[in-house]
Amino acid sequence: MRQNWVSLLGSVDLSNDEIALVPVEPPLFTPDTTPIVPHAIIRSNIEFEQGSISLEAYLPDPDSRCLIGIPVLKGGELYAGLNNHLGALYGIAIWRNSQWEPIAGSGHGGRIETKCWHKIALSVKGSTLDLYVDEVKVTSATQQIQKGPISLLLQSTARIVVRNIKIETNSPQCFVVMQFTEEYNALYREVIQPTCEAFHYKVIRADDTYTSGLIINDITRSIQDASIVIADITPDNPNVFYEVGFAHGIGKTTILLSDKKRKLPFDVSAFRTLFYDNTIAGKTEVEARLKKHLENIGATERSTDGFTSLRAPYLSNG
Repeated sequence: MRQNWVSLLGSVDLSNDEIALVPVEPPLFTPDTTPIVPHAIIRSNIEFEQGSISLEAYLPDPDSRCLIGIPVLKGGELYAGLNNHLGALYGIAIWRNSQWEPIAGSGHGGRIETKCWHKIALSVKGSTLDLYVDEVKVTSATQQIQKGPISLLLQSTARIVVRNIKIETNSPQCFVVMQFTEEYNALYREVIQPTCEAFHYKVIRADDTYTSGLIINDITRSIQDASIVIADITPDNPNVFYEVGFAHGIGKTTILLSDKKRKLPFDVSAFRTLFYDNTIAGKTEVEARLKKHLENIGATERSTDGFTSLRAPYLSNG
């Protein structure tokens, strides 16, 4: 798909296959009358959830900011790049509820080399985010990403130029946790796998992940790399409950399934669970409910345009 970019805020030059901030001082002031440094927010037509975003940025001075923005679950926008927050030269932060939430950063106290081109890249695999500057990984974070349009945030008192924007998108992964017996294999083949694939998920089950390494490392890595986890908790299987606990512990979006005849243990009884009858009709019902749940993962957790607001992050000179 051809990239199209539109300025939502600020003055930009979109000519010559480049995006440039035109530093016009905005007539806005913070409550303490501190002037806001010229900045712009530019949004793309490309929707992104998994993959990588890279660009080259020309910074005119050490305080210039160049950030890549993507939406996150539960509202807000995640910004990753140069001079992000709290003195971090390389940083990842979320703008939510009209304030910054620092996530990760490095290079505190440093200053970026200016009047030259820097390559910035953001890699997203499951809930793992890696930020690279000049092909060096500078910081990482764990965060659930919401599919939505990519943005750029540029800030400087002089002209910032961005070029060579490359976007690679990958299919999100769904990791399935369940007991490996024919009863549950049928549920996987007939309901879970085709339903998730219809939503463009790459479906992986725990028995697909084994390598020559430690099995537990393969499992935890697969959970981290997945966008969602689906777990059938009908039998008392310690491996399944361990993997569900790990998924919950890292904040992974998790869908629980259980036979209606099952009385859930106290520790998981409070979580939303899709109950089903282990019959043909029951599988049809859980398929419909699973489809609805997959639809609602995005629809109920974001606004209609994928962002909480078009209001710009407050960017002072500090």
